[in-house]
Amino acid sequence: MTTSSDGGRGRLGSLAARLKAAPKIAEFAVLALLLVVDFELAARLAVVPETGPADGLIAGALATAFVAVVVAALALARGRLPVVVSVASGFAVSLLGSGVAASAGFPWLSLTESAALVVLTVFGVRAASLRGAIAVGAGALVGALAVTLLRIGVDGTAILLAVLVWGCAVIGGAAGRFVRLRRESALEAARQAERLELARELHDVVAHQVTGIVVQAQAALAVARADPEHTTEALTAIEAAGTEALAGMRRMVGAIRDEHGDGESAPLTVPYGLDDIPTLVDRFDPGHERTTLHLEDADAPLPPGVGESAYRVVREALTNARKHAPDGTTAVSVRVVDAELLLEIENDGVRAGSREEGAAGFGLTGLSERVTALGGAMRAGADTPDTWTVSVTLPLEPQR
Repeated sequence: MTTSSDGGRGRLGSLAARLKAAPKIAEFAVLALLLVVDFELAARLAVVPETGPADGLIAGALATAFVAVVVAALALARGRLPVVVSVASGFAVSLLGSGVAASAGFPWLSLTESAALVVLTVFGVRAASLRGAIAVGAGALVGALAVTLLRIGVDGTAILLAVLVWGCAVIGGAAGRFVRLRRESALEAARQAERLELARELHDVVAHQVTGIVVQAQAALAVARADPEHTTEALTAIEAAGTEALAGMRRMVGAIRDEHGDGESAPLTVPYGLDDIPTLVDRFDPGHERTTLHLEDADAPLPPGVGESAYRVVREALTNARKHAPDGTTAVSVRVVDAELLLEIENDGVRAGSREEGAAGFGLTGLSERVTALGGAMRAGADTPDTWTVSVTLPLEPQR
Protein backbone atom coordinates (compact mmCIF):
# COMPACT_ATOMS: atom_id res chain seq x y z
CA MET A 1 0.00 0.00 0.00
CA THR A 2 2.82 2.38 0.87
CA THR A 3 4.54 1.79 -2.45
CA SER A 4 1.35 2.53 -4.38
CA SER A 5 0.76 5.70 -2.38
CA ASP A 6 4.32 6.88 -2.92
CA GLY A 7 4.01 6.16 -6.64
CA GLY A 8 0.77 8.16 -6.79
CA ARG A 9 2.39 11.10 -5.02
CA GLY A 10 5.32 10.89 -7.43
CA ARG A 11 3.01 11.02 -10.45
CA LEU A 12 1.08 13.92 -8.96
CA GLY A 13 4.32 15.75 -8.26
CA SER A 14 5.49 15.19 -11.83
CA LEU A 15 2.14 16.44 -13.17
CA ALA A 16 2.32 19.50 -10.91
CA ALA A 17 5.81 20.28 -12.18
CA ARG A 18 4.61 20.06 -15.77
CA LEU A 19 1.64 22.31 -15.06
CA LYS A 20 3.95 24.79 -13.37
CA ALA A 21 6.23 24.89 -16.41
CA ALA A 22 3.36 25.07 -18.91
CA PRO A 23 2.68 28.83 -18.51
CA LYS A 24 6.29 29.65 -19.37
CA ILE A 25 6.14 27.64 -22.59
CA ALA A 26 2.68 29.00 -23.39
CA GLU A 27 3.96 32.55 -22.91
CA PHE A 28 6.61 32.13 -25.56
CA ALA A 29 4.18 30.37 -27.90
CA VAL A 30 1.57 33.12 -27.52
CA LEU A 31 4.16 35.84 -27.99
CA ALA A 32 5.47 34.19 -31.13
CA LEU A 33 1.96 33.82 -32.56
CA LEU A 34 0.94 37.39 -31.73
CA LEU A 35 4.12 38.86 -33.11
CA VAL A 36 3.93 36.93 -36.36
CA VAL A 37 0.22 37.65 -36.94
CA ASP A 38 0.27 41.30 -35.92
CA PHE A 39 3.54 42.12 -37.65
CA GLU A 40 2.19 40.53 -40.82
CA LEU A 41 -1.04 42.50 -40.42
CA ALA A 42 0.88 45.72 -39.88
CA ALA A 43 3.05 45.12 -42.93
CA ARG A 44 0.00 44.38 -45.12
CA LEU A 45 -1.82 47.48 -43.86
CA ALA A 46 1.25 49.54 -44.62
CA VAL A 47 1.01 48.70 -48.34
CA VAL A 48 -2.78 48.90 -48.84
CA PRO A 49 -3.21 50.84 -52.15
CA GLU A 50 -6.06 52.98 -50.82
CA THR A 51 -3.92 54.43 -48.08
CA GLY A 52 -0.98 56.69 -48.32
CA PRO A 53 2.42 56.19 -46.76
CA ALA A 54 1.44 58.21 -43.68
CA ASP A 55 -1.70 56.13 -43.13
CA GLY A 56 0.37 52.98 -43.54
CA LEU A 57 2.85 54.12 -40.92
CA ILE A 58 -0.01 54.92 -38.53
CA ALA A 59 -1.52 51.48 -39.07
CA GLY A 60 1.83 49.83 -38.45
CA ALA A 61 2.42 51.88 -35.31
CA LEU A 62 -1.03 51.01 -33.94
CA ALA A 63 -0.49 47.30 -34.57
CA THR A 64 2.88 47.53 -32.89
CA ALA A 65 1.38 49.31 -29.88
CA PHE A 66 -1.18 46.51 -29.56
CA VAL A 67 1.55 43.89 -29.57
CA ALA A 68 3.57 45.89 -27.02
CA VAL A 69 0.54 46.07 -24.69
CA VAL A 70 0.01 42.31 -24.93
CA VAL A 71 3.69 41.66 -24.30
CA ALA A 72 3.71 44.02 -21.31
CA ALA A 73 0.64 42.29 -19.83
CA LEU A 74 2.28 38.89 -20.18
CA ALA A 75 5.47 40.28 -18.67
CA LEU A 76 3.60 41.60 -15.63
CA ALA A 77 1.90 38.23 -15.20
CA ARG A 78 5.25 36.39 -15.33
CA GLY A 79 7.30 38.97 -13.41
CA ARG A 80 9.71 39.80 -16.27
CA LEU A 81 8.61 43.35 -17.06
CA PRO A 82 12.02 45.00 -17.76
CA VAL A 83 13.34 42.42 -20.22
CA VAL A 84 10.17 41.75 -22.19
CA VAL A 85 9.04 45.36 -22.44
CA SER A 86 12.52 46.33 -23.64
CA VAL A 87 12.21 43.68 -26.33
CA ALA A 88 8.72 44.95 -27.23
CA SER A 89 10.06 48.50 -27.57
CA GLY A 90 12.74 47.26 -29.93
CA PHE A 91 10.08 45.48 -31.96
CA ALA A 92 8.07 48.71 -32.18
CA VAL A 93 10.99 50.64 -33.65
CA SER A 94 11.78 47.76 -35.98
CA LEU A 95 8.20 47.52 -37.18
CA LEU A 96 8.09 51.19 -38.16
CA GLY A 97 11.09 50.52 -40.37
CA SER A 98 9.34 47.42 -41.66
CA GLY A 99 6.32 49.47 -42.69
CA VAL A 100 8.47 51.89 -44.64
CA ALA A 101 10.37 49.06 -46.36
CA ALA A 102 7.21 47.16 -47.25
CA SER A 103 5.43 50.26 -48.58
CA ALA A 104 8.47 50.97 -50.74
CA GLY A 105 8.23 47.48 -52.25
CA PHE A 106 11.29 45.94 -50.53
CA PRO A 107 9.99 43.05 -48.37
CA TRP A 108 13.56 41.74 -47.96
CA LEU A 109 14.35 44.75 -45.76
CA SER A 110 11.64 43.84 -43.25
CA LEU A 111 13.47 41.97 -40.46
CA THR A 112 10.88 42.48 -37.72
CA GLU A 113 9.46 38.96 -37.78
CA SER A 114 12.91 37.39 -37.90
CA ALA A 115 14.12 39.54 -34.99
CA ALA A 116 11.03 38.64 -32.95
CA LEU A 117 11.42 34.93 -33.54
CA VAL A 118 15.17 35.02 -32.83
CA VAL A 119 14.68 36.77 -29.49
CA LEU A 120 11.80 34.54 -28.47
CA THR A 121 13.67 31.40 -29.49
CA VAL A 122 16.79 32.38 -27.55
CA PHE A 123 14.77 33.21 -24.43
CA GLY A 124 12.60 30.13 -24.72
CA VAL A 125 15.43 27.63 -25.21
CA ARG A 126 17.40 29.26 -22.39
CA ALA A 127 14.62 29.42 -19.79
CA ALA A 128 12.42 26.38 -20.43
CA SER A 129 12.97 22.79 -19.37
CA LEU A 130 14.59 20.36 -21.78
CA ARG A 131 11.28 19.26 -23.27
CA GLY A 132 10.07 22.84 -23.29
CA ALA A 133 13.23 23.97 -25.07
CA ILE A 134 12.69 21.33 -27.74
CA ALA A 135 9.07 22.46 -28.16
CA VAL A 136 10.11 26.11 -28.39
CA GLY A 137 12.78 25.28 -30.97
CA ALA A 138 10.35 23.27 -33.08
CA GLY A 139 7.72 26.00 -32.87
CA ALA A 140 10.27 28.64 -33.83
CA LEU A 141 11.27 26.62 -36.90
CA VAL A 142 7.64 26.40 -38.01
CA GLY A 143 7.21 30.12 -37.36
CA ALA A 144 10.36 31.04 -39.29
CA LEU A 145 9.24 29.03 -42.31
CA ALA A 146 5.70 30.46 -42.09
CA VAL A 147 6.96 34.06 -41.98
CA THR A 148 9.21 33.42 -44.97
CA LEU A 149 6.39 31.91 -47.02
CA LEU A 150 3.97 34.70 -46.08
CA ARG A 151 6.31 37.59 -46.86
CA ILE A 152 8.42 36.28 -49.72
CA GLY A 153 6.80 33.09 -50.99
CA VAL A 154 8.39 29.83 -52.06
CA ASP A 155 12.03 30.81 -52.44
CA GLY A 156 14.83 28.33 -51.75
CA THR A 157 17.33 31.00 -50.76
CA ALA A 158 14.89 32.69 -48.40
CA ILE A 159 13.92 29.38 -46.79
CA LEU A 160 17.60 28.42 -46.32
CA LEU A 161 18.30 31.81 -44.77
CA ALA A 162 15.34 31.39 -42.40
CA VAL A 163 16.63 27.97 -41.32
CA LEU A 164 20.12 29.40 -40.73
CA VAL A 165 18.70 32.23 -38.62
CA TRP A 166 16.63 29.72 -36.66
CA GLY A 167 19.70 27.53 -36.11
CA CYS A 168 21.72 30.47 -34.80
CA ALA A 169 18.90 31.36 -32.40
CA VAL A 170 18.69 27.79 -31.08
CA ILE A 171 22.47 27.61 -30.62
CA GLY A 172 22.43 30.95 -28.79
CA GLY A 173 19.64 29.79 -26.52
CA ALA A 174 21.41 26.48 -25.86
CA ALA A 175 24.61 28.34 -24.94
CA GLY A 176 22.68 30.57 -22.55
CA ARG A 177 20.98 27.51 -21.11
CA PHE A 178 24.34 25.82 -20.52
CA VAL A 179 25.70 28.89 -18.74
CA ARG A 180 22.55 29.17 -16.62
CA LEU A 181 22.60 25.51 -15.60
CA ARG A 182 26.29 25.65 -14.77
CA ARG A 183 25.78 28.76 -12.64
CA GLU A 184 22.83 27.17 -10.84
CA SER A 185 24.87 24.03 -10.25
CA ALA A 186 27.73 26.04 -8.77
CA LEU A 187 25.34 27.94 -6.51
CA GLU A 188 23.73 24.71 -5.35
CA ALA A 189 27.15 23.18 -4.64
CA ALA A 190 28.09 26.25 -2.58
CA ARG A 191 24.82 26.04 -0.66
CA GLN A 192 25.37 22.34 -0.01
CA ALA A 193 28.89 23.01 1.28
CA GLU A 194 27.54 25.70 3.60
CA ARG A 195 24.83 23.34 4.86
CA LEU A 196 27.41 20.62 5.55
CA GLU A 197 29.67 23.03 7.41
CA LEU A 198 26.74 24.32 9.44
CA ALA A 199 25.66 20.74 10.21
CA ARG A 200 29.16 19.95 11.48
CA GLU A 201 29.25 23.01 13.70
CA LEU A 202 25.76 22.31 15.03
CA HIS A 203 26.87 18.77 15.80
CA ASP A 204 29.90 20.13 17.65
CA VAL A 205 27.91 22.59 19.74
CA VAL A 206 24.86 20.44 20.44
CA ALA A 207 26.41 16.98 20.73
CA HIS A 208 29.69 17.84 22.43
CA GLN A 209 28.58 20.64 24.72
CA VAL A 210 25.33 18.99 25.74
CA THR A 211 27.10 15.68 26.32
CA GLY A 212 29.57 17.47 28.56
CA ILE A 213 26.73 19.13 30.45
CA VAL A 214 25.02 15.77 30.98
CA VAL A 215 28.23 14.17 32.25
CA GLN A 216 28.87 17.06 34.63
CA ALA A 217 25.27 16.98 35.84
CA GLN A 218 25.65 13.28 36.62
CA ALA A 219 28.85 14.05 38.48
CA ALA A 220 27.10 16.84 40.38
CA LEU A 221 24.40 14.43 41.51
CA ALA A 222 27.01 11.98 42.72
CA VAL A 223 28.92 14.72 44.52
CA ALA A 224 25.74 16.08 46.08
CA ARG A 225 25.07 12.72 47.69
CA ALA A 226 28.61 11.92 48.80
CA ASP A 227 30.11 15.38 49.39
CA PRO A 228 27.56 18.20 49.37
CA GLU A 229 30.25 20.80 50.00
CA HIS A 230 31.75 20.26 46.52
CA THR A 231 28.42 20.58 44.73
CA THR A 232 29.14 24.22 43.95
CA GLU A 233 32.21 23.28 41.87
CA ALA A 234 30.19 20.84 39.78
CA LEU A 235 27.40 23.36 39.23
CA THR A 236 29.96 25.99 38.25
CA ALA A 237 31.36 23.61 35.62
CA ILE A 238 27.86 23.01 34.28
CA GLU A 239 27.26 26.74 34.07
CA ALA A 240 30.53 27.25 32.17
CA ALA A 241 29.67 24.49 29.70
CA GLY A 242 26.20 25.93 29.14
CA THR A 243 27.63 29.41 28.61
CA GLU A 244 30.09 28.05 26.06
CA ALA A 245 27.30 26.24 24.24
CA LEU A 246 25.23 29.43 24.07
CA ALA A 247 28.24 31.38 22.81
CA GLY A 248 28.75 28.80 20.07
CA MET A 249 25.12 29.07 19.01
CA ARG A 250 25.38 32.86 18.93
CA ARG A 251 28.48 32.64 16.73
CA MET A 252 26.66 30.40 14.28
CA VAL A 253 23.58 32.64 14.18
CA GLY A 254 25.81 35.68 13.70
CA ALA A 255 27.66 33.98 10.85
CA ILE A 256 24.39 33.05 9.16
CA ARG A 257 22.95 36.55 9.49
CA ASP A 258 26.29 38.21 8.56
CA GLU A 259 26.11 40.75 11.34
CA HIS A 260 29.22 42.52 10.02
CA GLY A 261 27.25 43.79 7.04
CA ASP A 262 30.33 43.78 4.82
CA GLY A 263 29.64 40.51 2.99
CA GLU A 264 32.21 38.61 5.09
CA SER A 265 30.68 36.10 7.48
CA ALA A 266 31.94 35.80 11.03
CA PRO A 267 33.76 32.56 11.93
CA LEU A 268 31.43 29.80 13.06
CA THR A 269 33.69 28.66 15.90
CA VAL A 270 36.59 29.83 18.00
CA PRO A 271 39.80 28.21 16.67
CA TYR A 272 41.21 25.66 19.12
CA GLY A 273 44.63 24.01 19.24
CA LEU A 274 46.67 21.35 20.99
CA ASP A 275 47.06 23.47 24.12
CA ASP A 276 43.27 23.43 24.55
CA ILE A 277 43.06 19.63 24.74
CA PRO A 278 43.85 19.41 28.51
CA THR A 279 40.96 21.79 29.25
CA LEU A 280 38.74 19.68 26.99
CA VAL A 281 39.63 16.51 28.90
CA ASP A 282 39.03 18.29 32.22
CA ARG A 283 35.58 19.31 31.06
CA PHE A 284 34.61 15.75 30.16
CA ASP A 285 36.25 14.16 33.21
CA PRO A 286 37.08 16.77 35.88
CA GLY A 287 38.73 14.29 38.23
CA HIS A 288 40.44 12.25 35.48
CA GLU A 289 38.95 9.16 37.08
CA ARG A 290 38.19 7.48 33.74
CA THR A 291 40.35 9.46 31.32
CA THR A 292 44.12 9.68 30.88
CA LEU A 293 45.93 12.17 28.66
CA HIS A 294 49.39 11.87 27.14
CA LEU A 295 50.19 15.11 25.30
CA GLU A 296 53.60 15.85 23.76
CA ASP A 297 54.84 19.01 22.04
CA ALA A 298 51.69 21.03 22.69
CA ASP A 299 53.57 24.17 21.57
CA ALA A 300 54.90 22.67 18.33
CA PRO A 301 54.32 24.84 15.21
CA LEU A 302 51.49 23.39 13.15
CA PRO A 303 50.18 24.09 9.65
CA PRO A 304 46.83 25.92 9.45
CA GLY A 305 43.92 23.75 10.49
CA VAL A 306 45.94 20.88 11.97
CA GLY A 307 45.69 21.95 15.61
CA GLU A 308 41.97 22.65 15.37
CA SER A 309 41.34 19.33 13.60
CA ALA A 310 43.26 17.48 16.31
CA TYR A 311 41.13 19.19 18.96
CA ARG A 312 37.95 18.21 17.10
CA VAL A 313 39.08 14.58 16.82
CA VAL A 314 39.69 14.33 20.56
CA ARG A 315 36.40 16.06 21.32
CA GLU A 316 34.41 13.75 19.04
CA ALA A 317 36.11 10.66 20.46
CA LEU A 318 35.44 11.73 24.06
CA THR A 319 31.82 12.48 23.21
CA ASN A 320 31.32 9.05 21.67
CA ALA A 321 33.10 7.41 24.60
CA ARG A 322 30.72 9.04 27.08
CA LYS A 323 27.75 8.19 24.89
CA HIS A 324 28.54 4.55 24.11
CA ALA A 325 30.80 3.54 27.02
CA PRO A 326 29.96 5.74 30.02
CA ASP A 327 31.43 3.22 32.46
CA GLY A 328 34.62 2.57 30.50
CA THR A 329 38.05 4.18 30.62
CA THR A 330 39.53 6.33 27.86
CA ALA A 331 43.18 6.89 26.98
CA VAL A 332 44.08 9.93 24.86
CA SER A 333 47.49 10.15 23.21
CA VAL A 334 48.70 13.13 21.14
CA ARG A 335 52.31 13.18 19.95
CA VAL A 336 54.57 14.25 17.10
CA VAL A 337 56.54 11.55 15.27
CA ASP A 338 58.58 12.10 12.08
CA ALA A 339 56.84 15.29 10.93
CA GLU A 340 53.41 13.82 11.62
CA LEU A 341 50.91 14.46 14.37
CA LEU A 342 49.59 11.17 15.71
CA LEU A 343 46.37 10.95 17.70
CA GLU A 344 45.00 7.83 19.32
CA ILE A 345 41.93 7.66 21.52
CA GLU A 346 41.05 4.25 22.92
CA ASN A 347 38.21 3.38 25.24
CA ASP A 348 36.90 0.13 26.67
CA GLY A 349 33.57 -0.91 28.07
CA VAL A 350 31.78 -0.45 24.74
CA ARG A 351 28.18 -1.62 24.96
CA ALA A 352 26.82 -4.19 22.54
CA GLY A 353 25.48 -2.58 19.39
CA SER A 354 27.01 0.82 20.10
CA ARG A 355 29.91 0.31 17.68
CA GLU A 356 27.55 0.25 14.73
CA GLU A 357 25.82 3.39 16.00
CA GLY A 358 29.09 5.23 16.39
CA ALA A 359 30.47 4.11 13.04
CA ALA A 360 27.66 5.83 11.19
CA GLY A 361 27.70 9.05 13.21
CA PHE A 362 27.69 12.44 11.53
CA GLY A 363 30.65 13.57 13.64
CA LEU A 364 33.05 10.86 12.49
CA THR A 365 32.02 11.36 8.87
CA GLY A 366 32.69 15.09 9.08
CA LEU A 367 36.03 14.53 10.83
CA SER A 368 37.12 12.02 8.21
CA GLU A 369 36.41 14.56 5.46
CA ARG A 370 38.31 17.27 7.36
CA VAL A 371 41.32 15.00 7.99
CA THR A 372 41.41 13.89 4.36
CA ALA A 373 41.33 17.51 3.20
CA LEU A 374 44.49 18.14 5.27
CA GLY A 375 46.27 15.18 3.65
CA GLY A 376 45.88 12.93 6.69
CA ALA A 377 44.33 9.56 7.41
CA MET A 378 41.75 8.43 9.94
CA ARG A 379 40.65 5.06 11.22
CA ALA A 380 37.85 4.35 13.67
CA GLY A 381 36.99 0.81 14.65
CA ALA A 382 37.04 -1.97 17.22
CA ASP A 383 40.42 -3.54 17.97
CA THR A 384 38.76 -6.07 20.28
CA PRO A 385 35.11 -6.84 21.01
CA ASP A 386 35.20 -4.48 24.02
CA THR A 387 37.39 -1.62 22.79
CA TRP A 388 37.02 1.18 20.28
CA THR A 389 39.97 3.09 18.85
CA VAL A 390 40.16 6.28 16.83
CA SER A 391 43.54 6.81 15.14
CA VAL A 392 44.43 9.90 13.12
CA THR A 393 47.61 10.92 11.31
CA LEU A 394 48.05 14.54 10.22
CA PRO A 395 51.08 15.77 8.23
CA LEU A 396 53.01 18.70 9.70
CA GLU A 397 54.49 19.76 6.38
CA PRO A 398 52.45 21.75 3.82
CA GLN A 399 50.84 19.59 1.15
CA ARG A 400 51.97 20.21 -2.43
